[in-house]
Amino acid sequence: MGAVVRELYLFRQRGQPGEAVESAWFRRGIGMEGDRHAAGGERQTSLLAGETRDWMEKQTEPGLCFRRYKANLITEGIDTTQLNTGDLLAVGGAVFRVSGYGKKCFPECIYHEKGVFCRLSAGAIFLEVIRDGYVSVSDEIMKLGKKEEL
Repeated sequence: MGAVVRELYLFRQRGQPGEAVESAWFRRGIGMEGDRHAAGGERQTSLLAGETRDWMEKQTEPGLCFRRYKANLITEGIDTTQLNTGDLLAVGGAVFRVSGYGKKCFPECIYHEKGVFCRLSAGAIFLEVIRDGYVSVSDEIMKLGKKEEL
């Protein structure tokens, strides 16, 4: 896969910008320790391909979700089109299961109104933590397969 963690962000409080961190502890069944989204469920952690974020930053008109979507892991070199629900990713000492991908498009978004494809609609990946561990900037991301293959 050749992918790495480019950036890590911790979101402590609603409405506040993310805090860039060098490493973070991811707790099984919960998410990123200290993150306001770490409450269990299927969307414990979020991942965004750095290439998608770079595209978003170059747009002259930001889409509705550009500010709303809060990614904990920004990656480099990952092909999100090759990830499927149930796939396992080893990142640093943690293992994640892809629990969903893509963001719902809203009719009031400028991209939806103009019929323009928004990369965020397919590039947002949601993860469940299935093995505790630290993740650090520059850690390699390895696709392991499906849970039943472990």
